[in-house]
Amino acid sequence: MDRYGRPIPDDEYQPKDFEKAVALRARTKAITKHLSNFLKASDRFAKTLVFCVDQEHTAEMRHELGNLNQELRKTYPDYVCRATSDEGDIGKNHLSKFQDVDLPTPAILTTSQLLTTGVDAEMVKNVVLARVVGSLAEFKQIIGRGTRLNVDYGKEYFNIIDYTGTATIHFADKDFDGEPEYKVIPPLPF
Repeated sequence: MDRYGRPIPDDEYQPKDFEKAVALRARTKAITKHLSNFLKASDRFAKTLVFCVDQEHTAEMRHELGNLNQELRKTYPDYVCRATSDEGDIGKNHLSKFQDVDLPTPAILTTSQLLTTGVDAEMVKNVVLARVVGSLAEFKQIIGRGTRLNVDYGKEYFNIIDYTGTATIHFADKDFDGEPEYKVIPPLPF
């Protein structure tokens, strides 16, 4: 059964089907747990954009990330927020605070399509892909959210955290930026 209690047809599912053809709460919980552990091991206030499948998926991700970071939310109620078109002015306010280099929160912003292009958030240190990004142009736009540097505020790099295989596929494409270079990075301890 999926998270809505619907029977899951016996079929072969790929990441592109997750949260569309089949909704897997266990997958969302695993992603949010891994991401929370990653932030705990590195920087819990690193500005993090989580790209989700749709409006509902962004709400579920925000909810799960909030549950896993309750101790921070006691002091910072807007530690994790959602910015989608459905949020209207509330989402725009969250985005505005997220973009402010002097405000620590929201530290994590969940979104679907709203922030793929045209958003200047120079402190983004983590670009998280919780949905498949099929087009190379859209992928470049999404990872572009992290490419701004701000050395004065300690922003000298960014991470791409990919739960779908999208980055592997697009970076391996010679049309991305020439032939890819590979570097083996040891796994994190969690």
